[in-house]
Amino acid sequence: MTEFLARLWPLDLLPSTDFRFDTLFRDILQHTSLNDDYNDEDLLDRVRVLECSDEQFARFVELLVHPLVRREQEQEGYVGFINGYLLRDGFELLAVDEFSGYPVYALQSIASGVDGHPKNLIFASTGPKPEIVISDAINNTIEIIRHAGHVLVYDRPIQTEGLTWSQLVDWWEAFAVLNGEPADRALYKRLYQSLATPPEQNFFHAYYSYLKTLKRSLPALLPQVYLHYDPFTARQLGGMRRLLRQRMDFLMLLPHRIRIVFEIDGKHHFAEGELASPTRYAAMVRADRELRLRGYEVFRFGATELLDKHVAQSVTKEFFQQLFDRHKIH
Repeated sequence: MTEFLARLWPLDLLPSTDFRFDTLFRDILQHTSLNDDYNDEDLLDRVRVLECSDEQFARFVELLVHPLVRREQEQEGYVGFINGYLLRDGFELLAVDEFSGYPVYALQSIASGVDGHPKNLIFASTGPKPEIVISDAINNTIEIIRHAGHVLVYDRPIQTEGLTWSQLVDWWEAFAVLNGEPADRALYKRLYQSLATPPEQNFFHAYYSYLKTLKRSLPALLPQVYLHYDPFTARQLGGMRRLLRQRMDFLMLLPHRIRIVFEIDGKHHFAEGELASPTRYAAMVRADRELRLRGYEVFRFGATELLDKHVAQSVTKEFFQQLFDRHKIH
């Protein structure tokens, strides 16, 4: 470790805190090579790793797993261990080069997704639009004053790891009346009630069948989530819509503020009755552009590919396997 620390810090120019040595290099040499009485923590404390610049720290982490220092299983083990901590802050060690047949890693930033943190998660709508007021404008606190029984409101803080199914079940178990029914089953049934079409139902069922098979705490798939909210209906506005796509078919909150929208497109997305409608299609793709510019990912499924339950199972499983591989959800 001393050798690559010397590449980052001018150890022969820095003063030692031990009066017996004139430079930090002599200090470290004495206690690592000659006496070997500094452990790694002592050594890192001496060179003040936690007080260095971001650039120096990044280089330090990269050198920790460089092939000159570690190879094969030891290198893989260190990369996996360090990434477990780096991923929480939106960074990752990625292989970018090769040295003598071994990967060279560099510290890189991961896409950070949508700016800000979720505050009002209103979903699983089963009826009329809820009437919402801002009860505290300073703190951005909202209150549903009518039709509250037709939606669910997740009121717990959503951390950097996103929102998982197990977290959603824990929340549901804390306030719902279960009558002896398992919380996960009762929550699944309540979410399923908000789905109006067979393609949506098949997509939802297929995902949770996939999740149940893996028996892992994967991200929750939230149906019928309010994205925009206009207190007036289209009828009150004379048919005009001031905000497009007030509700999303499905939303998923992943780590690093990544939010993914899933839309199941029936004929009404691009047609008026039996005739194709360029106006409807243009409004749909415009709404997609606006979401993507804000950092959301948007994926669309044609309703016809989800009409058959067995086909929907196959399509959904394959899609989410690739999606989770891409975002390193394991």
